[in-house]
Amino acid sequence: MIFRYLLFCLLFLHFICSKKAFAQIDMLKDMSISAQKKINTDKANTNYDISKALSEALKVSAIKSCKNASEVGGFGNNSNIRISFPNEIIKVKKACIKIGLSSLISNFETKMNETAELVSANAISIILETIQSLKFSDAIKILNGDSNSATIFLRDNSYDDLYAAFLPEVKKQIDKTGVQRNLSSILKKYNKIPMVKNVNFNLNNYITEKTIDGIFYLISENEKEIRENPKARTTEILKKIFNK
Repeated sequence: MIFRYLLFCLLFLHFICSKKAFAQIDMLKDMSISAQKKINTDKANTNYDISKALSEALKVSAIKSCKNASEVGGFGNNSNIRISFPNEIIKVKKACIKIGLSSLISNFETKMNETAELVSANAISIILETIQSLKFSDAIKILNGDSNSATIFLRDNSYDDLYAAFLPEVKKQIDKTGVQRNLSSILKKYNKIPMVKNVNFNLNNYITEKTIDGIFYLISENEKEIRENPKARTTEILKKIFNK
């Protein structure tokens, strides 16, 4: 009787262990299939596709950014990119406010931002041409990098070219807005203050740098949106590569 009972227990344990073993085998099969699918998906996303998607992300971001920046108040009403009085000559602003020239300072700052907005309207072609010429040799690293990796790559690899292309446009728009005349008037009054050293300032360079900075900030924000928000992926290649 005892022998039969022990035999039953052994058979029961063998049955339980077998079920667990089969369950583990099934689980391993599922994991293998899942891994294989991921491998196949990763292989499908070639470096060419990734590069194309990154270029597309920058194009979409640049177009949207330049459009937003070129609107009335695009710079002036955005605290993140608003161009303020040059810090290099901030003593001029402080001195002029003390002698009652606040409105002149305010008008100058408004005109600087209006100039940047006008420049941004014509900046799209400049940036798109630059994006087109970029070679994303490190595409996968950029794809898996920070939310603004592509923007940083664009800035690092094209800033000098963009600056050279932007500067003539800034000079043209400065003439239209009259912002240089505003600054000249401010400096003329400041330089008449007793005991101060005469000040000169290159406004063309300043507005060019700040306009590029502002547009890149917006491009960075839009790149982040594309990476994190499926609704921002407006083309098939963006949906394919940035799909999580």
